Amino acid sequence: MKAINRSRGTLFFLISILLFPVQLPAAQKLTGLTGTLRGLHAVDKKVIWVSGTKGEFALTTNGGKTWTTSAVPGAEKLDFRDVQGFSATEALLMSIGPGKSSRIYQTSDGGKTWKLNFENQDSLAFFDGMDFYDRNHGLLISDPVDSRPYLLETTDGGLTWKRLQPRTIPDLNKGEYAFAASGTSVDAVRGGECFLATGGAAARVFRSADFGTTWKAALLPIVQVDPASGAFSVAKGPGNRVAACGGNYQRMTQRGANIALSDDGGKTWIVPDGSRHVPFMECIRWINKKIIIACGPHGVWISTDGGNNWKEALKDGFHTFGVSGKNIILAGNKGDVKIYSLSALIKLADN
Repeated sequence: MKAINRSRGTLFFLISILLFPVQLPAAQKLTGLTGTLRGLHAVDKKVIWVSGTKGEFALTTNGGKTWTTSAVPGAEKLDFRDVQGFSATEALLMSIGPGKSSRIYQTSDGGKTWKLNFENQDSLAFFDGMDFYDRNHGLLISDPVDSRPYLLETTDGGLTWKRLQPRTIPDLNKGEYAFAASGTSVDAVRGGECFLATGGAAARVFRSADFGTTWKAALLPIVQVDPASGAFSVAKGPGNRVAACGGNYQRMTQRGANIALSDDGGKTWIVPDGSRHVPFMECIRWINKKIIIACGPHGVWISTDGGNNWKEALKDGFHTFGVSGKNIILAGNKGDVKIYSLSALIKLADN
C-alpha cells in the first residue's frame, strides 16, 4: 500500500519517580529528530533504533537517556518506515516508495556509515515492512506485482534478498495489499511462524508455520473493502494467540471493528465487544499473555485482560512503539519519541 496517505502501502510524563525504572530527560523530543517516525525496534532494554522521513534515524544505547541522530547520506528524500536492529552497532533500514525508492540499507558501525544492500527494480513493488525470525533469516512484504503476495527473503542477515516463492499461497484479491504504516504488517516468529496482514479490497491474515514455504489465509472481521481500510498490524502472542489492528485511515476517529483476536493461531478471528470503542490503530503488540497495547494517531490503548476490554492510556497520537525492558517506547510525528513505564501506562488507563 502506498504509505499512509493512500499508503499501501518529552514532555516526559513524570507521574511519579516510582513509576519509572530509569530517569530519562524531561524533553518532548527525546531524539532531536524532526520527521515522521514509523520505524522502531528495541533490541533490548538499552539499545533502541528509530527511523522515519527525511532519511533520518536515531539510536540510544542507554535506554533512552541520550540519543545519536543522523540521516543516511544520499537518502534524505527517503522515508524509512521500518528498522531492524541487531545490536548497538548493527541494523537495517527499509525505505518505502515506488521502484527504486524502496531500499534496504545496512550499518555495522552504529550508523556512522551505511551500505545500500538492496534496491528495488520493479516499478510495481512498494515495500511495506520487514521482520526477522532470527539474526540471519528475515522476511519483507511489498505491494503485489502480480496476483500473489510479493515477499522477499534474506538468509544472511540482510546482505542479500530474493523473492520467496512459496509452494502454496492464496492469491490476493484485486485491490488487496499490505499497508506501510508502522512496519508491522509482517510478524516473523522464531521457529518459523509468520503472519502477514492485508487491507484494501479484503482484510486478511496470511499465516505460515514453515518459514513461508506454505501459507493459508483467514478473513478478518475488521473494517475493510474501502481502499483506505483493513489490517495495518499483526502480532503473534503467547501460545496460539494472535492480534491484529487497523481501521480506516481516512476516518481515524471512527470506532468499531478495529481490533481482532485469534485463539487458534490465526485460523479464526473475533472482534471483542470490549474493543469496539477503540479508534483506528496502526500498531499492536503483546506485552504478556494478559497485556496488549495498540497505538494510532488518536491515542494509545491498552488491554489488561488478554484483549477482551480496552482503555485509553494516552490521547497523544503515535504511529509505532516497542518494548524495552519495563518501558514502552512510542514514536510519532515531528520526531516525537516518548518513554513510559508499563506500570505508568496501566495507571493512566485506570484513571
